[in-house]
Amino acid sequence: MEPDEIRRKVRDIISTMSPARTPVRTPADRLVDDLGYDSLTFIELSVALEEEFVMDDIEEERTAGLRTVADVEDLIVGLHKPAA
Repeated sequence: MEPDEIRRKVRDIISTMSPARTPVRTPADRLVDDLGYDSLTFIELSVALEEEFVMDDIEEERTAGLRTVADVEDLIVGLHKPAA
């Protein structure tokens, strides 16, 4: 899967799960302030991303600094391992 496709899927998942029911408008959208995420929905988002991209558990240290949609996209692109 190409990085642009991964980014699109990540945005779709973030939009779908947004507690504020707000779609992602730009990669600069903030998860908490713009999209209404809280600690519980952030955990749910992590699980959904792990399942979608068939990944091991995302370590909490890696998610602690995520603030924007772009942060999440960059993390998933960096962690995604193409299927062999």
